[in-house]
Amino acid sequence: MVNCIEQDSLRNRRSVYGLGKLSASVNGCLEDSIKSCLLNCPTPFNVQSARLVILLNKHHQILWDKIWNNLKGIIPSQRQKVTEEKIKGFAKAYGTILFFEDKDALRELKKQFPAYRKNMKIWTQQANGMLQFMIWQIMAENNIGASLQHYNEIIEDDVYSMYDLPKNWELVAQMPFGSIEKEPAEKTFLPLDERVKIFK
Repeated sequence: MVNCIEQDSLRNRRSVYGLGKLSASVNGCLEDSIKSCLLNCPTPFNVQSARLVILLNKHHQILWDKIWNNLKGIIPSQRQKVTEEKIKGFAKAYGTILFFEDKDALRELKKQFPAYRKNMKIWTQQANGMLQFMIWQIMAENNIGASLQHYNEIIEDDVYSMYDLPKNWELVAQMPFGSIEKEPAEKTFLPLDERVKIFK
């Protein structure tokens, strides 16, 4: 008989916004886990186009200061306070992972497999999403909170210059992470029979 698959770790992976600092002793293990996720994440035609930047300490703080600086000039005045609190909450975290896709790798993949070129970007983005989930899951299993953010257009140009990154890296997402200082609200679910069809 097949044992039931463990589901607790899946339930524990939530969007955590109340984040704080972690012990510096986790650095090496966490970095190794993130690298392992990158190595073992499936990619279309083994293209391995995902790129990561891990920001800690002042580099993490500078990122969120810059995001708020760029945001406050374009958001409506009635949203200023709540948005500032949200961004400052991310800045209180231990670090941020930036997820990228290498556009040169995608371009080369399209050349190698022209019959599939129109779907290549969709597939590489899906692979990047799997990588994001893998890292998020590893964190949840180690009681580290995280969330996934998308301030791409707000910060992308600055990210290239601040961290001297190649321009062929396209920013996909940002993942602030740290200690869990506030548990997320209870999650609600749509009925599964509206979302899953099983034919036996």
